[in-house]
Amino acid sequence: MSATLLLAAMLQGTATAPATPCADPVYMVVAGPTHDRARMMAYGQAIADSQIYDRLGGYYINAPRAVATFEGDAPPGYATLIVRFPCLANAEAFWNSDVYQNEILPLRQNPSAGDYFVTVYPEIPLRPEMVGKVGEADYLVRFEGSEIPERLGYADPPGLVLGVDANAADLAAPSDGWPEARLLRRDAVTGEAWRLSADRASDFDGGAAPALTEIYVLRGSMRFARVALGPGDYARLGAGYDMGEVRLGTDSDILLFRYPESAPASPQPEPLIVREAETEWTAGTVARDAGAEAPLMIRRLYTDAETGARTHLVRLAAGVSVPWEIHSTAEEGYLLDGDYRLAECLPSGRRDYDYAPGGYFYRPAGVMHSGPQSTTTTGATWLIRTPRTLDALFYPACPSAPAAPENEEEETP
Repeated sequence: MSATLLLAAMLQGTATAPATPCADPVYMVVAGPTHDRARMMAYGQAIADSQIYDRLGGYYINAPRAVATFEGDAPPGYATLIVRFPCLANAEAFWNSDVYQNEILPLRQNPSAGDYFVTVYPEIPLRPEMVGKVGEADYLVRFEGSEIPERLGYADPPGLVLGVDANAADLAAPSDGWPEARLLRRDAVTGEAWRLSADRASDFDGGAAPALTEIYVLRGSMRFARVALGPGDYARLGAGYDMGEVRLGTDSDILLFRYPESAPASPQPEPLIVREAETEWTAGTVARDAGAEAPLMIRRLYTDAETGARTHLVRLAAGVSVPWEIHSTAEEGYLLDGDYRLAECLPSGRRDYDYAPGGYFYRPAGVMHSGPQSTTTTGATWLIRTPRTLDALFYPACPSAPAAPENEEEETP
């Protein structure tokens, strides 16, 4: 029995839902005048307490009271409430469930607390040109005579860092006492990213980690406390962990990532060490649901069981291509080897970036990227970090303006 059918059976008793995939969202619209607001409040609370919407993926998308009336004369107490469900089967499972029909619905009946129509409508897919605008209520207004001013463009999201070359990034010190490193990103909200390099052996006092910290050794070696790391090794240190004396080996490059101080994370009382020799590459794929197989290999370094935060390596074969995609979490990448052309569908216009080893990006959630023109000619290996579970929605096209000049200069963070 599928998960949808099993859930429907639990909620409905003997009733069964249609055996169809839950992939076509619908809107259940409840509209009409309310006569007894107190009973309707109790009815709404009963739905919330039952958690039936949560179990079926339903949620309200509006407040019931109108903020303006443009036509007609609505009766006193008129309200409209819209609930989105992932498919018609789930909406039917809610309506026909024992808990709703026998325990919740009677709260607003006999006599009726309101005269309502309950109808269900299919969701129309978001038009490509509206992607990235609806969520921010950021519409381009061109109606003549309107008092709303025309907006000529849309600002790119704060925190966006694209097309950085770590070999040429500015030098700064990650902390007091630390040697200068290449600054890839520094932000109080999103955290920090650095690359430490040493031509010859270097010693310094690492002190206490100011925040949750991740270390990945690109080449050479790093030693702190009783921990020794070699190429491909990974370490995760909790906030406050005393690194003591740190030693960078000759010809070493180290990636250092620090979370913001307020970042939620599982407790990390002792260092977590993941050795390259102890991990394996496993096969994976992306974009299968979008109808475009894109095989890849994944080497997992860390996944936080509580937050879904993940640090892993991704290896892509030459010629790989995926559709345009959007993640609900931020994504950070450092190209370890190979080459990669990566397109970004930004509100201010599309931009294409050519990454070589040492190339780095940080992309906030909700920014469309990739697309069929993004690919590697030689194969590529990325180190990827996300602060929450990585998911993806796929789109057929980028609605932004044509591509801007390749690798247009970006301000260094």
